[in-house]
Amino acid sequence: MDAIRSEYSKITSLLNICLRKNIPFVTFRLPNNNSIQTWIQLSGKFNFYENINEVIDKTGFVYAPFHRKTNFPIVFFEPELIFENDNFEESLIGEIFDRSPLYPENTYESSFEINKKEYLKQAKDVIHSFDKDFSKAVLSRVHIENKPEHFNAGNFFINLQQAYPNAFCHIINIPGAGTWTGATPETLLRINENLVQTISLAGTQAFSNNDQTVTWQEKELEEQQIVTDYIESILKKFEIEDYRKEKVQNLHAGNAIHLATKFSFDKSYIEKQLGEFILELHPTPAVCGSPKEKALNFLFETENHNREYYSGFCGTINMNEKTDLFVNLRCMKVLKDKLALFVGGGLTALSFPENEWSETLLKAQTLLSIV
Repeated sequence: MDAIRSEYSKITSLLNICLRKNIPFVTFRLPNNNSIQTWIQLSGKFNFYENINEVIDKTGFVYAPFHRKTNFPIVFFEPELIFENDNFEESLIGEIFDRSPLYPENTYESSFEINKKEYLKQAKDVIHSFDKDFSKAVLSRVHIENKPEHFNAGNFFINLQQAYPNAFCHIINIPGAGTWTGATPETLLRINENLVQTISLAGTQAFSNNDQTVTWQEKELEEQQIVTDYIESILKKFEIEDYRKEKVQNLHAGNAIHLATKFSFDKSYIEKQLGEFILELHPTPAVCGSPKEKALNFLFETENHNREYYSGFCGTINMNEKTDLFVNLRCMKVLKDKLALFVGGGLTALSFPENEWSETLLKAQTLLSIV
């Protein structure tokens, strides 16, 4: 780890100074990619929007909430200063250090945390609510950790992206909405030239090594199938018939393994209605439930916290003729003296609450192991 920090010492210093001055920025690394991209909004400019259609034709970085009912807006950065890895003049650090803060310091209370007993009760209530018209709900919770005295956000991101090369890793500072960071395994939508890709991801087991034998239970297979069926229904709604559906495979994500089905199709099907397609696709049953509206209403009545940007989506739009959007999982909000980790799991009629609690602990370790 020391060698990694030394290699990226300039960028960690820059990110920490930007945080101290509360300058909007985002640093991210795409899955299976060695390029760390940093965008800094030196003017302090960024915009809030209510609907993805308002930005779908722009070029920039989008940070969208779980749902409009969270009362958190879509954040959009139109890039001002972009650089790759440590490829910037060191004088930039001094220039930003000498600036006055662009915005007041981010001050937030810790998100609402529930204990194990309360979570198990919520999970039982969800499971007992299932009927023939309501088959899945993704129950989330917030895990609060005291921020270690040595916590360094810049170093944390560098170590995070090194630990999870297959994930989309990011850290973003949004004055007024907070500092968020995470490493998500789930693609929402990727567009490269004329090919669109999305993925049905659900079902979770602990993963320790490549020699591990993975046996999926009926509950996990059912949970993933619900997401797969949902995506196929969206494709049908948009009259996308000529699409490729790959076989179900295991997808490794750090200390966890998931079931995944990949879809791809020609961009021409949705080129003129991309925003509408995203609105229909997200949130999928992988982060919400099925059917969508009933699951949404049930979760808003059941969960004690605001999901904010957890299980929303984030990434680039129209950069170099590519769009790379990811579901914002395995993420946390960096508070003044706390770390608020957002985790969840899919519940079906076959779920056992104790197992679901264990799954949230496993997912929290994605970030806690780096902290």
